[in-house]
Amino acid sequence: GWVRNYALAITETATPALREVFVKHLNNAIKLHAKVFEFMEERSMYPAYDLERLLANDMENAKKALSM
Repeated sequence: GWVRNYALAITETATPALREVFVKHLNNAIKLHAKVFEFMEERSMYPAYDLERLLANDMENAKKALSM
């Protein structure tokens, strides 16, 4: 995703000014990721701390993929 792409871009950037821009974008992407996670977790849309539900969801997604 965005966080990985910005982190990679930072390591490949040739100028300090462009690196600074990417660092700002990276920090904003991290903040947005946290907000999305909190929104979903608060509404039980992403049971990050419920391993059984996560595994059940993964199994359901795998079944759907195999049936396509």
